[in-house]
Formats: sequence, C-alpha cells, structure tokens
Amino acid sequence: MAISSPHELNFNPIIQTPIAEKVVHHILSLVQAGNLKAGDKLPSEKELMTLFDVSRPTLREALRALSILGITETKKGSGTHISNLDAEKLLAPLSFYINLDNNNLSDTFECRRILECEMVGKAAVNVTDIEIVELERLLMVQDSVIDDPIGFRIADQQFHELLADIARNSVLKRVAAGMYNIGMESRRKATDIEGVIGQSICDHRKIVAALKIRDPIAAYHAMANHLIQIELSTKEALEDSRVTEINRLGP
Repeated sequence: MAISSPHELNFNPIIQTPIAEKVVHHILSLVQAGNLKAGDKLPSEKELMTLFDVSRPTLREALRALSILGITETKKGSGTHISNLDAEKLLAPLSFYINLDNNNLSDTFECRRILECEMVGKAAVNVTDIEIVELERLLMVQDSVIDDPIGFRIADQQFHELLADIARNSVLKRVAAGMYNIGMESRRKATDIEGVIGQSICDHRKIVAALKIRDPIAAYHAMANHLIQIELSTKEALEDSRVTEINRLGP
C-alpha cells in the first residue's frame, strides 16, 4: 500500500475560534432558544466572567460585538439588557455595508423584490374588504401630500407596513420592515426629485387595484415595477449627491 507524501496530502488549517466569539455565539443561542428575551437584564460583568470563565477584556469585547449587532443595549444605571430585537436595529450593520458600494444597493433592491413581491402576492390572497378601504384611504392621504416629501414618506411607510400586515406572516413582516429602512437616507433624497412621489403613488394605485381583484400575479408584478422605480430614483439621488460633493470640494 502506497503512502502519500506530505506534499500530496491536502491539510486544512485548524482554525481556533476566538473566545470572545464563543461568548457571543453562546448568548445568541440563549436568545434563540428563548432563555433570554427582549428586555431581560444580563448578569453583572463579574458574574458573566465567572459563568463563561473569561477575562474582563474578553467579556467586554463580546458585549461590544453584541451591542453592534443590536442584540444588547446598555441602560445607564441599569446594566446591559437584551434589546427589543427590532428588525431595523438588527439590520443596521447590513445597512452600513450596503451604503459602502452602489453594487451592494443593487443587491439590496433585488432582495426587496424577492421578499416584497412574494409578500404582496400573499396579501392579494388574504386581503379583506375593510383592508382594501384602508389602503384606498392611504392612497388619498398620499395624494394630499404629493408636494410634501416628509408627509409622503410617512404615508408611504404606513402603506408598506399595511401590506406586510395583510400578508399574515409575522417573520416576513419584521424582515420586510428592516429591509424597508435600509438605505433610507438615500431614499429621503430621492423623494426630493421632481416626479418621484407622483410615480410612487401611481405604482401604489396599481398594487391596490391588483389586491382589489385578489390577483396575486398582478400584485407581484405591480410591486416589482414599483421597486424598480424606487431603485432607479435612489441611484439618481446618490449620483446627484456625489456630483454636489465633488463640486463643493472643487478641483
């Protein structure tokens, strides 16, 4: 039997997981299992150091990571608590990553299309007559604030939140809310572009029309077209901001 030489063997390096990372994963598993819930206060640093058998610097590194991830928050005079686990807060690191590069923004809108098109398709199946009335009321509100970008953004968020409610999936609703808020600063600028608000209201009308006839396919395509329009206007707003910044800095 031939024995392979060391050069022929494919050894993968053994990767040691940092101790702080192990602490992070342990606390995350406790949250996932329900042993730690939103609002729960963690033991003191001294107690945690004993429980995990780690040094103070290691523990603080782990707690910093959990805070950045939005899992924990420190309340003055009250110690460290599990956060409310809000989707927007948990997706904040992703929002930062997306804002680094335009290609990341394109990927974000692709995710939104995958998510929200399916969501509105479910909404078309589940929507009630009362909810149709509420959607139409929101369309009227949007018409009334067509010249008010701030007012429109408030009404727009209410519209998308109601669609998520109608889909009847609590996890989908939380994720959709987080994705909606990613890149919000850029979309604020986009609503200042002439015609953007009017286009969005027109898109919303097509979505509601599809829901009224309980047509999930039509609703799917109406939402897809809406998100394409939002992506285009957001990228236009970002480009305008870059040009303005370049002109401000000068040659």
